[in-house]
Amino acid sequence: MSERCADCGGTGFTIRTDEAGIATAARCACAYRERGTQLLRAARIPRRYELCSFDNFDLVADELKAPLGTAKDWFESWPDRIEHGLLFQGPPGTGKTHLAVAILRDLAERKGAHVHFAEQRELLKDLQSTFDASGRSEAEVLAPVLEAEVLLLDDLGAGRTTPWAQDVMHDVLAHRYNRRLPTLMTTNRPMGDEDGVGEGLSLKDRLGDALMSRLYEMCLIVPVVAKDFRREVRHAQHRF
Repeated sequence: MSERCADCGGTGFTIRTDEAGIATAARCACAYRERGTQLLRAARIPRRYELCSFDNFDLVADELKAPLGTAKDWFESWPDRIEHGLLFQGPPGTGKTHLAVAILRDLAERKGAHVHFAEQRELLKDLQSTFDASGRSEAEVLAPVLEAEVLLLDDLGAGRTTPWAQDVMHDVLAHRYNRRLPTLMTTNRPMGDEDGVGEGLSLKDRLGDALMSRLYEMCLIVPVVAKDFRREVRHAQHRF
């Protein structure tokens, strides 16, 4: 243990005595906290988001109460009552990644889940770096993405669209879908079913019809629509 626990003296166990006077050893709460810390370290959540939680999510608009409630309900329902993932969709700066990371953190810290954060562009870059065989293998890059109990795939549809990138995303999501491993996602892109969306700008344009069909089956779409928090609030805080 990183610090000596007052309850267990650093052993990780406490002694409990039942009504019949029989003493048994039980795992101390500090052991679960330590495990949660280790799981968070392994999740690769970027420093920018590592402190995101439900408690510090800024409700700058009434419209954000619904997605916050959906995120909390999803966490509380995992794992026994989860039949789908979540896709947080909306313009930049509205708190989509904050909500998704808040779920990951609580899953690791409070439920001991193996979680993983992957940003789409960084994942594709990591896979491309394996082509010259000078670093990690493709299997090493993909293993935590494919096998995490809950994956957060951030900024879906970002970057250049290529057939190879579409194939990678399809393989990742198909693997998780077939094994009933829930996936959380965020995207700034409109879904593609709306009118007036420029060609090539929607998520449907980026991913293709087949993968979009899979997404609708895998995820509940959660609109996160409000003013850009980074522009409206954070920028104002930087003024002197």
